Amino acid sequence: MNLRATGAKLAHRVAVASRLAAWVRRGRDEALVLAYHNVVPDGVAAGERALHVPLTQFRAQLERVMRVFQVVPLAELLDRHRSGRSLEGLAAVTFDDGYRGVLRHALPILTALGCPATVFVVSKALGRDRPFWWDRFAAAGGGEIPGRERWLTEFEGDEAKILAGEPTTATGAWGVDYLPAGVEELAAVDPTLISLGVHTETHPNLVRVGGQRCERELRECWHTLRGHFSNVIPVVAYPYGAVDESVAAVAAGNGLAGVALGDSGLTHRDSAMLVPRVFVGPETTPDALELTVGGLRLKRKR
Repeated sequence: MNLRATGAKLAHRVAVASRLAAWVRRGRDEALVLAYHNVVPDGVAAGERALHVPLTQFRAQLERVMRVFQVVPLAELLDRHRSGRSLEGLAAVTFDDGYRGVLRHALPILTALGCPATVFVVSKALGRDRPFWWDRFAAAGGGEIPGRERWLTEFEGDEAKILAGEPTTATGAWGVDYLPAGVEELAAVDPTLISLGVHTETHPNLVRVGGQRCERELRECWHTLRGHFSNVIPVVAYPYGAVDESVAAVAAGNGLAGVALGDSGLTHRDSAMLVPRVFVGPETTPDALELTVGGLRLKRKR
C-alpha cells in the first residue's frame, strides 16, 4: 500500500472515530446508493481486479453500511426521490453485470442480514460460459486494462468489436464466479429481497452507439427480463456509467429511471435519469463508505 493510500485510510479512521461523519450527515436529506459488481472468495484474484470484492471485505462493508444507514430496496428509494419525500439516512445496494459470484457469495450475506439489493442484468449474457471482455483483457494485463478508453470510445464498448480487434486475447480457465448468472439461477432468488434491473442487451457504451442502437439495447433487455422474471424494476444502469442527455432521453422514453456512477449521495437536486451511485471495490474501506454522505466524498474508481 502506498503512502497516500495509507494516509487516506488514517484520515478516514480519525473522521469516523471523532463522530465527524455522523455530525456532518445529521439533517442532510441525502441517500447513499452503492454500485458493486461482483463478490468472490478471499484470496482469489482474476479478471478486472477493481470489480471483484473479496467476501470478507464485502461483509465488512455491508455491515458498516447497515449500521449507519437504513438499507431499502432501490425501487423504494427512487419512489421517495420522485415524490419528494425524505432521503435522510437511507441507502440502496446494487450490483452491475449479473455475475454468478453475487448469487453464490453476496446473496447468502444479504439474506442473513435482511439487506435488499438490485442486480442489473445484461440480457444476452444470461448463462453464457465465457467471461466479459473486460475480465479477459484484465487477465492478460495483470488485473487492469491498458488502453481502456480506446475500447470504450473507438470500439464503442461493444464486446464483438473489441474481441474482433484483439482476437488473440487468451481467456484461460475461469471459475464460475466470474461468469454471468443464468435464468434459472436468477429466477430462484427471493423476489422480496432481490430485484433485477436493465443493463442493456450487450453492454455497449450507449453514448457512442447512436439512438437506434441505444433504443434497441434498452427495449429488448427490458422485454427479455420481463419475460423471464417477476421482480424486474424499470431502472437502467448505464454500462460503464456512460450517459448523456440523448441516452437519458431514450431511457426516459422507455419508461426507465437511470443510475450512473458518481462520488456523492443522492439528493432531490439529482435527476431521476442520473441517479449517482458510489462505486465500491476491494480497496473501499468501511470507514470510507461511512464518510460518503454529507459532503465527505469518495473518488470514483470506475
